[in-house]
Amino acid sequence: MQILLLQSSNLLLLIIFCFISINIQFCLCGEDPQYANCRKAINCGGIKDIGYPFWGVNRASYCGQLGFEVQCLDNVPVINMVNTSFRILEMNPKNPRTVKVARQDYWNKICPRVCTINGSDVSVAFHQTGDEHPVANYTCKTKVLVPVFKTAALALENNQTSIEDAVDEGFELGLQIDNDQCNYCEGSGGTCGYNNTTTTQGGFVCFCRDQPYAITCAVKSGMCVSLV
Repeated sequence: MQILLLQSSNLLLLIIFCFISINIQFCLCGEDPQYANCRKAINCGGIKDIGYPFWGVNRASYCGQLGFEVQCLDNVPVINMVNTSFRILEMNPKNPRTVKVARQDYWNKICPRVCTINGSDVSVAFHQTGDEHPVANYTCKTKVLVPVFKTAALALENNQTSIEDAVDEGFELGLQIDNDQCNYCEGSGGTCGYNNTTTTQGGFVCFCRDQPYAITCAVKSGMCVSLV
């Protein structure tokens, strides 16, 4: 009698184990493809964790917003803003979301220290002005304003750094785009995205394991719900 009870218990445990295994396989196989794509960050060169609102490379357009496409050029993540290319130096994907960028066209090279104007060599002059401490070039045909960190500008004034290093250090931008919605979405286990279709009005989308939602996932991603 004891042997029969033991066999029955083992059979019950086996049935429960199989049921759990089937549920786990169902969750993995039923993962929404948009959720699967957008939860992957862009990794280009040595720069990692480039996420919402950016898209491109391995992230589809619905993973970010228009105007935030990233290209990986020679292992450098580059974004175009106002017809100017910037290389992404670092991104903080958590709240508050920020990105550190530098002018791509001035990376490791700026206007020569000596310009030839009307056949004469003229020394290049730089000047800092304003709270954002842009570096301005006044002698190479046109004036160029490049934002830099305040610490870099102060070091430049004290001859503790070079123009090249100050510009290459870049500057930080705050990403004030759907931050609240994205925080709620990620808190529910989802990943942030955007509806960029031309047939409907664009807007924030929270991609979840089972399907997209407006702001938050109905069931926290990673949890399985039994259909029985």
